[in-house]
Amino acid sequence: MKSRIGLSFLVFCLLFEGAAFAQANDSKPDDGRAGMWEAGIQWSGMSSQDLTGIGGSRLEIDSETGWGITLGYNYTNRFAFAFDANWSAPNYRATRVIEGTMMEDIVQSELDTLSYQFKTVFNFLDRPFTPFVELGAGWIDIDSNILINDNPPGDVCWLDPWVGNTCADIYDTYRDIRTTYTGMAGLRWDLPNGLTLKGTYVRQEIDTSRLTEDASFDTWRLEFIWRDRLNSR
Repeated sequence: MKSRIGLSFLVFCLLFEGAAFAQANDSKPDDGRAGMWEAGIQWSGMSSQDLTGIGGSRLEIDSETGWGITLGYNYTNRFAFAFDANWSAPNYRATRVIEGTMMEDIVQSELDTLSYQFKTVFNFLDRPFTPFVELGAGWIDIDSNILINDNPPGDVCWLDPWVGNTCADIYDTYRDIRTTYTGMAGLRWDLPNGLTLKGTYVRQEIDTSRLTEDASFDTWRLEFIWRDRLNSR
């Protein structure tokens, strides 16, 4: 999985070099971004994360690639508003501790995450090629995908990284919607044919409601966006 994130970084660097060359040959401001709607697709590479829960329970989440969509509106050449939806399914390992003992029970599965966020965008330059920053807030839908036959070791109580202190004779899936915040920085290149390429570094913070420490993920994202001034038709 780490190789996929490395590939994301390599493509990001190639995008930067190509855009820098284009910028060197285009010194005129871009008059067409203001008032335009944008829609696009996203490809991302997410970092791994180890989280510590109560009583020694823990989560080890693998790195993974994901996909997303974006919709936005350019209020001016520099200010924009956007909505993103992103999906990924990293593998993970959950370790729960039998209460009153040092015994551990381990579950391995695939984590489904679907995040939605609203964000504001600031482009530093009034040109086709520009660095930018974004701030976003929203929600993430988390599903641990633990099957009903992933039973705990007997009718005991345990300390679990998903649900905390619990007692049951079965171990069911965990699903919840948590608050998430993101800070982003990257490079944008508006091509004359209405296509925009973006390379973005994303820092995402997820509120886990104190069952584990709050999760922080680093992500590289590539975006392919189509621009259009809908009211001109």
